[in-house]
Amino acid sequence: MAIDYVVFYLVPNIIGGFYAFIMALGAVKRVRGRRAPPVENYLVVVVTVGDGRVLPALLETVAQLERLGLRYVVVSSRPLPLRSVLVVPPEEDGSKYRAVRWFVKNYARPDVWYVFLDDDSYPLDTRFLSDIAYYGERGYVAGNGVLVPRPGRSPLAYALDWVRWFHDVTVYRFALEVLRRPVFGMHGELLMVRGDVLREIWPAMGDTVTEDFRFAMELLRRRYKTFQSATRVSIRSPNSLADFVRQRARWANALRDAARYKNAPYIGLIAAGFALWTAAPSTWLYGPSAPLLVSAVYAAVYLYGSLKARRYVLDVWLASLLELVGLAAGIVKRGKTFYILDKT
Repeated sequence: MAIDYVVFYLVPNIIGGFYAFIMALGAVKRVRGRRAPPVENYLVVVVTVGDGRVLPALLETVAQLERLGLRYVVVSSRPLPLRSVLVVPPEEDGSKYRAVRWFVKNYARPDVWYVFLDDDSYPLDTRFLSDIAYYGERGYVAGNGVLVPRPGRSPLAYALDWVRWFHDVTVYRFALEVLRRPVFGMHGELLMVRGDVLREIWPAMGDTVTEDFRFAMELLRRRYKTFQSATRVSIRSPNSLADFVRQRARWANALRDAARYKNAPYIGLIAAGFALWTAAPSTWLYGPSAPLLVSAVYAAVYLYGSLKARRYVLDVWLASLLELVGLAAGIVKRGKTFYILDKT
């Protein structure tokens, strides 16, 4: 058997087949709102830097929380003209991780479920309260919702962001609902955590710009069970492609945490993405392949995003390379600060 056939066709087919299998298992796992009385011991926590770059999105988030009748508090680096705000002391601030650490040390109670949101994200319904009650009674300690993008000022970034929804209903659902373990990490948007576990883990896990991923790795190390809620979470897409790339570059820090925690599945997932993209052209030499199938699935996702954003399909497909560009840039140049996206 020729070495080029093994390297460029056989191995990519094994990787692509496994990747497609994981996506399929997640996709067929249906998540429905659980029929349980909504939990009463909860608090929604919105974390924000509180300046002009984020204020319009923050006000939109707060308005939605009030429409849904949810109890919430805003943890902010600056005073804000809102009715429920906790201002982080300057000496305790400096990153989202530190702001949440201050809140946990001073306000978190072990008998309360905390639901964290970014200042540009909000739930579209309250079913997550019933999901918390249902899973909490069964020993689950943390969960996520399903991300759904909403437009920023860049139609292209909005179109590309639909891949986040796709990953939530496939690979993330596989991890959170089939394995019941956060092997691929968790989102900071609608991150639901039981108070005693939050107090146990967060203050001790160390400062990072990918705090949600590191928290998930600590949950995984302790073998805590996790779930995915039926609630959809609206997230604001970046206002520019430059912000889109910077956002993806920051996420590359999760690879270092994955290596630190010896999380081979996550590292393998990222490596498979690069490998499948580079192996897809081998179809011209060897015929139909699993990488081609996976590429076709992602092409369909970006097609869907282009329709939602009312963009030409071709420019969205070309711009999709920015996902890999941002990730590669983050791997090469480690980001040590949290870049705040413009959310005006």
